[in-house]
Amino acid sequence: MVSTSLQVAPTPTQTPDRHPDVSLLTAVLEGFADGVLILTQTGHCLHRNQKGKALCRHLHDLDSSPQTAVPPSLWALCLHLREGRDLFPDQSLVLTQDFSCPGGACIRARVQWFDWPETTEPSFLVMLEDQTQAVQTAALLEAMQYDLTPREREVWMLRRANHSYEAIALTLYITVNTVKRHLKSIYAKRKQVLEDLAN
Repeated sequence: MVSTSLQVAPTPTQTPDRHPDVSLLTAVLEGFADGVLILTQTGHCLHRNQKGKALCRHLHDLDSSPQTAVPPSLWALCLHLREGRDLFPDQSLVLTQDFSCPGGACIRARVQWFDWPETTEPSFLVMLEDQTQAVQTAALLEAMQYDLTPREREVWMLRRANHSYEAIALTLYITVNTVKRHLKSIYAKRKQVLEDLAN
């Protein structure tokens, strides 16, 4: 009698000593559009997805801290959450803070408690959202929804990123009056779309 066995080699996210739930959870977290960090209560990083690593680099630039540590601005938010749990043990708190980084990037951090399968005590779940990217995505969707011309789309994306009329004119090599004319057209198209949706 011949006996055969099939062994599945561990994937990069699944090591033999890891709980299968952790491997699945890690794979799911890696697919998030936002940055994700799972931190212990002592500041040890249990997991960080690729987007989380990239956004942490921006926060390290803001804090001028070593790249290997959790950015001090994020760790301070985690400590505030821990203090909040001590003061309000029966409430589920989520702390949010926006950080403006060098180069104009804006990152929104949200921290809450999370039960990581491999730990006995609750961990910190830190979600990092690139607000600049979120605004650009929203502006692109609005440009399609309002059926903007390519030039109107350029003007709208800059305006949604809080650029002044003068800055838009300089960036696109047009006059301020042309910027105003494009925005007037955009606002008219937006109004029409909103009226159509209301009816």
